[in-house]
Amino acid sequence: MEKIFLYQTKVPLYEVDLGGGVYHGNYYHFFESAREAMLEEIGFPYTKMMELGNHLAVAEAKCIYRIPLRYNDPIEIRSKFTKISSRSLKINQEIWNLDIDKPATTIGLSLVCINNKGRATTLPEAFKQALNSK
Repeated sequence: MEKIFLYQTKVPLYEVDLGGGVYHGNYYHFFESAREAMLEEIGFPYTKMMELGNHLAVAEAKCIYRIPLRYNDPIEIRSKFTKISSRSLKINQEIWNLDIDKPATTIGLSLVCINNKGRATTLPEAFKQALNSK
């Protein structure tokens, strides 16, 4: 779980508000895209989770905004699994502005595995194996 997963992109125009910065709620789009890429990298894309009848629901999110991001800023989202239990996991993510090499926003997430009925369930064994292999 020490591996840091990297995802790079640029801030697109549709994420920017009239003030010229990324709207605070839109940072979650970047975090989500990076998490999807992270799952693909470990060999367990989110589609596989869905095929098993499961989802990862956000139970808690603590987001800290440090430096505003603007249109076309090159960014890198650094993601790391910090804790895995039978039904949940924790992930820390940071969005870095690559032009100034500083973290712009950080988030700590607690995710719970739920079934299609919205009830907590155990993480799929194949998912835990994929996590442990990376």
